[in-house]
Amino acid sequence: MPNETTGLCPCGSGKNYDDCCGRFLEKRALPPTAEALMRSRYTAYVKGDLDYLVETDFHEVDTEATKAWMQSATFYRLEILKVYRGKPLDKKGRIEFKAWYRDEEGEERVHHELSDFEKYKGRWYYSGGLAAT
Repeated sequence: MPNETTGLCPCGSGKNYDDCCGRFLEKRALPPTAEALMRSRYTAYVKGDLDYLVETDFHEVDTEATKAWMQSATFYRLEILKVYRGKPLDKKGRIEFKAWYRDEEGEERVHHELSDFEKYKGRWYYSGGLAAT
């Protein structure tokens, strides 16, 4: 959720939600870069927007597993560690990130991933990821 007092986007960009990921989740614009898509997907996890996650994934999504994880985790911080390509004119991109969350028991956890993205017909999609160490 955006910060209720400041309206900041949950993706950590420091921008207002409506000017950042909100415009993508509300289908007013398409993410211009792989990083913008990654940040908006993180925001979709924060907000529980399963439809957006399915729509922006290049592959078929296990909706039950994704929904269960979203409901059992409270995401509260995203850190972009490295961006490899994924600019507006690129066809592929890779982003290393860490997403902090609390599980159902309140334990703090970190999801560290190398995510791959592909542009297809002018639109960025998540195309897979590997857990990083």
